[in-house]
Order: sequence, then structure tokens, then C-alpha cells
Amino acid sequence: YKKVLAAVDLTEASASYVLERGRPFVAEDGELFAVHVVEPQYVQYSFDPTFTGSLTRSLEADALAVATKRLDELCSAQGIDPQHQRVVLGRPADKIHELVEQEAFDLIITGSHGQEGIRLLLGSTANAVLHGSPVDVATIRMPKGLH
Repeated sequence: YKKVLAAVDLTEASASYVLERGRPFVAEDGELFAVHVVEPQYVQYSFDPTFTGSLTRSLEADALAVATKRLDELCSAQGIDPQHQRVVLGRPADKIHELVEQEAFDLIITGSHGQEGIRLLLGSTANAVLHGSPVDVATIRMPKGLH
């Protein structure tokens, strides 16, 4: 694959695992990008989604800034420069799909943490990314210690 997007959380062990396991999917002349999606604060704190006051905007701006810094730390350790990093706000699957369309990625890599029922195979985010994806999706099964 020429242009690969790895969706990662911000824990060192998990992000490193997904990025390392994802590298073999990238063609020799291809590029590996990393994305982290910050969920809107109304989801994080059970706010009414119509509540868009300055507190919500401030919390989201802070969350984006922290996530950007943390993603850069994780990616730098993996040799991924800032031009290949993305931090966006929204519902993870939707934002990943949008990014794939906007930037012409040809593969999505995501980790899966699911443990029961259908989640035994795919976590809820990984499942949502898979369904509706405009490109191939590689799901990296996370070892128990990385959950």
C-alpha cells in the first residue's frame, strides 16, 4: 500500500504496537501516517450535544492540544514526522473515513480491544471503522497486556 493511515490511541504500548505491526503493509516507496481522533466533549462528559458553549470549546481545544503533543511524542519514537500525523475532533470512525477520502489513503490500520460477543473479534471502534470504509482495513489484535 502506498499511503497508509494508522489509527492509534495515545498509550505508548498500544500505539507503538499498532505502528510497528502496521509497517509491513507499507510499500517500500509508501508512506505511513498516524491519526488520533479526540471525541467531542459532550461524549466524554455526557453533555447535551446541543451544548456548544465556551466551556465545551475550551475543553475540546485543550484536548486537541494535549493529543497533538502526545501523538507527536509517540510518532517521533517511531520515526513518523509531524507532517504524517493527524489529530482530529469527532466520532472516530466517521473522521477516519473522511480523512481517508480527503487525503486518498489506500489502507487503514487500527487496533482492536474487543473481548466479548462480536467484540471478541473487533472492538466497537475497529468494527465501526471496518463497516463503511472506502478502502481496505487491517485490524491489529491487541495482546491482553495492552488493553
